[in-house]
Amino acid sequence: MNILFFKFYRWIFCRPFFYKFNNHLFKLSLRGLGVLNSEVASATGEDYLLEYLSRKWNPKIIIDVGSNTDAYGHKFFPGAKIFAIEPHPQTFKKLKTKFKGISRVKKFNFAMSNQNGQAKLWDFAENTELKRTQPTSQLSSLNRDVIIKIHGQKAQGFKVQKMTLDSFALQQKLAKIDFLKIDTEGHEFQVLQGAKQLLADKKIDIIQFEFNEMNVISGSFLRDFMQILPGHKFFRLMPRGLYSLDDYRPLTHELFGFQNILAVPDDKLDLILDLV
Repeated sequence: MNILFFKFYRWIFCRPFFYKFNNHLFKLSLRGLGVLNSEVASATGEDYLLEYLSRKWNPKIIIDVGSNTDAYGHKFFPGAKIFAIEPHPQTFKKLKTKFKGISRVKKFNFAMSNQNGQAKLWDFAENTELKRTQPTSQLSSLNRDVIIKIHGQKAQGFKVQKMTLDSFALQQKLAKIDFLKIDTEGHEFQVLQGAKQLLADKKIDIIQFEFNEMNVISGSFLRDFMQILPGHKFFRLMPRGLYSLDDYRPLTHELFGFQNILAVPDDKLDLILDLV
């Protein structure tokens, strides 16, 4: 039956005349699969996930890598200590002001990566069109080509310190990380590379990371994340649930468009099974 349907569809619609129609269907289908839903937190599924988890789980330590002007989960987990890490100097000032006097939100101005040292953080140049639309520099990246080739804008660089998550955990004397969120505009895989010891010792529980077209620039595939996180099940956030990413196939998994991925260790799967 499927073969006949595919043959019929190709005969009717696989023509240059229907290319735009098929392209619109493709983009609509991506949104139905949890990709490109970036408009607001209710579309990404992040608020829905956090609200659900808050009824079943009480994490003590949350690390928000690439926090921008927020501290991930602070509204949903009032008992958690949150380490908000934001490398952009201008954005960090806004982060400090927003959470001034809130002791459980710890704020740090450096970039997390796979090495300790110095780096350049790239943002839109002051005179570019997109700079006016991004007052908190939420699209800044350690990869210059993200600004130039993905966004098509001139770039300006800021010298920043960088540190591995392994080093940071030692510095802060963190024995366990309950929730790790990573949003670093294409640098997510390198952040996990810098947590080699923590991952080997199973000191990190649930991990959420963004996966998008910036990963083309950094050369990191979803398969790379799956290989560095053995013993984890992978899910794509939907507006009201999770889509399981079992049975890896490049065609269905390597979709380089905005999405949030949840990596859950086997012993924590009971927390999220009702969402699948």
